[in-house]
Amino acid sequence: MADPMLAAPAALFVAVSAYAAAVAVQEPELPGEPLGIHVPGTVRTHLLLGLGSGVSAPWPMPVAAAWAALRGQPGSTGAARTVAGVGTALILGTLVEPVTWGRRPASRRAAATVPLHLLTGVAMVSAGTHRLRQLGQPGRA
Repeated sequence: MADPMLAAPAALFVAVSAYAAAVAVQEPELPGEPLGIHVPGTVRTHLLLGLGSGVSAPWPMPVAAAWAALRGQPGSTGAARTVAGVGTALILGTLVEPVTWGRRPASRRAAATVPLHLLTGVAMVSAGTHRLRQLGQPGRA
């Protein structure tokens, strides 16, 4: 049984990730370069391998968040921790990309993924930590 409090931000993350992946495929000049680290290969290859791109999160992240939210019981601390943890990783991952800081030229569509990812990450962390507080658990992700 799904936890509705966690399912909503996880579903938002899935939708934002689909949009960002579509943008990434159409803008192959924006590979993922977290902290300036460049992995050889094309953006399409990176997406398929689950590495993400400069404007999209790795596909295992929305899968993990959705799986946890849909499979976790409303009283599950594991689901809440997973959603909050993936949200934290989303925020940090977005912040370490050069596209976020304008160090790579990006279209409006690509630039729009930055606030979408940050807001989604905040929603996931907020939902996860709120659920943990309700369950009497510490709000660590």
